Amino acid sequence: MRRAGKDLGVVVTSPALVLYAASTDAASTAQEVRKGLDGGPAAEVLSFVPAFFFHGIKHVFYVFVHAGDFFLTPVWGLAELHPYGPEIEPLDYYKNTWFDRKPGEGKGKTDSHSGESK
Repeated sequence: MRRAGKDLGVVVTSPALVLYAASTDAASTAQEVRKGLDGGPAAEVLSFVPAFFFHGIKHVFYVFVHAGDFFLTPVWGLAELHPYGPEIEPLDYYKNTWFDRKPGEGKGKTDSHSGESK
């Protein structure tokens, strides 16, 4: 159900998610282009526009993958029912979402000296 929840969450929030993800990826790409070309701010600005469109198309494709995967939820559920079947995990295109945490994970206490979970 975590996988289906993540799939549905990505599809529902896709208008904002695609713009956000494409912008952050394009900014990173533009900075890498500037550094790689040893260029100035103009190189970064000029490379941002095509990078934004490229990353936008990539993230729209990811949304379609999540939408298709959502419709496969009954199949994934059947696979997980088998005692020796695989453990079904959410897709990892977008990480650190609520659905990526396993039940009971992150609810423990933290040691104040080491920062490790108890």
